[in-house]
Amino acid sequence: MNDISCEEKIEEVIKEEKKIENLLKEEKKILRWPLVERFEHHTLILLTFVFIVTGLPILKIEWFSWLITPPNTIVTTHDAVDLFRLIHKAAAGIFVIMAIFHMSYHTLAVRRTRIKITSKDLTDTISLFKYYLGLTRDKPKLGFHNPTEKILVYWLMAVWFMAFMGVSGFVLMFPSYFSIWIHEWALVIHDVFFYLIVFMLIAHFYMTVLYKEYRPLLEGIFTTGLISPKFVREHHPLWYEEVKEKE
Repeated sequence: MNDISCEEKIEEVIKEEKKIENLLKEEKKILRWPLVERFEHHTLILLTFVFIVTGLPILKIEWFSWLITPPNTIVTTHDAVDLFRLIHKAAAGIFVIMAIFHMSYHTLAVRRTRIKITSKDLTDTISLFKYYLGLTRDKPKLGFHNPTEKILVYWLMAVWFMAFMGVSGFVLMFPSYFSIWIHEWALVIHDVFFYLIVFMLIAHFYMTVLYKEYRPLLEGIFTTGLISPKFVREHHPLWYEEVKEKE
């Protein structure tokens, strides 16, 4: 009799699990990125690609001349470098327009994503590092943002690093308006922050593309902007609670 009761209990547990799975499948997906934000993200990817491809030959022509003068071409290296400089400057102009649009949109938009860094972000970042290093089993409860992404990707790379790149790039674009030593320092700063940004991009690529745990975010931002409630509940529980309160 005990064996039968155990089997019945196991069957009941399995049925309950299936019910929960079906409910999760039926649960409405949550919008994380509206169309405007997906457009911004994809445009930024394209601009970053253009910056890197056009910037490498300017940075080190002896290493990357193959990018601008492939075999059997009639274009000279000098002409190709000038063309790449022009494309690089045009991309910089588009980036400035996008930055102005981004600030205006997020200032006027009804939806607030709380991009300012708070004390909770700092403590959560430390806790997350401990969690991923295996020093603790307690994962902090997160809101809309992952604090490491907010601090490192948005503020450090997208704001500060790009600000240094923008100011130094402006000096390099108009050298006649600045002294020689300012121009030389601008060149050094532009090169150094290029390497820093590439490093951050590799880290960002790893966490969003190669790290399977966050794969649903990648799928969401390149499709409809929607992500599963299950993912939100597991990785952004505080945001999940906010979403459910508004429904």
